[in-house]
Amino acid sequence: MPQQQQEGNDFKRNFNIAFSFLVMHQRALTIPMRNRYGLQALGVPCALAVVLMALWAAFSYDPFMWLWLGIWLLFFVKRRLESLRLNWNGVRVHSQYDGFPFDAIRLGRTENVAKLVVEPILIGILGSLVYWLYAQAHMSPYGLPYFLLAGVFTLPFVEMAKQTIWQKRTQAMLDARLEQEQTMRSFRSKFGGN
Repeated sequence: MPQQQQEGNDFKRNFNIAFSFLVMHQRALTIPMRNRYGLQALGVPCALAVVLMALWAAFSYDPFMWLWLGIWLLFFVKRRLESLRLNWNGVRVHSQYDGFPFDAIRLGRTENVAKLVVEPILIGILGSLVYWLYAQAHMSPYGLPYFLLAGVFTLPFVEMAKQTIWQKRTQAMLDARLEQEQTMRSFRSKFGGN
C-alpha cells in the first residue's frame, strides 16, 4: 500500500511539474489574445513565461523570438494595468482567472470552446504562416515558428486540465452540500426539531 501511495505522489508531482511548464507556454501565447486576467494569474506563471521565451530565443538564435518577447512584455504591462483597474473598481474576478478570449469568443460562442478549440486553431494558423515565411527566407524554424506551433498542443491541454479541475471542485462543493443536508436530517430525526 505505501508503494502505491508513493507512486501516486510521484505521478502527481511529475504531472504538476509538466503542467507548470505548459502553463508557462500558455501564458507566453495568450497574454496578447486575452484580457481581464486575475491578479495572481499574471504573477509567477508570467515571470516564468518570460524566462521560457528568453531561453527559447537564446538557444534558437532567432531575433524574431526576441521581438515576440518584446511585444509580449508590452501586452503584459497592458494586461497588468487592466487587472489592477478591475480590482480597484471592485469587479469580482477570480485571482487565478487566466483571461477572457475576447477575439476567439466571436468564433467559439462560449469561453470554453474559444479557449479549447478556437485559440489553438488561431495559434496554429499564425505558427504555420510564420513557418512558411521562415522557409521562404531560408531561416531555421526552431525559434518563433515552433514556439507558436507548440501552442496547438499546450493550449488545449492546459484548458482541459483547468476544466477538469473546475469540475472536480464543483463536484466536491455539491458533495459537501449533500453531506451537510444529510447531517441535518440525521440530527433532526435523532434530536427532533424543525
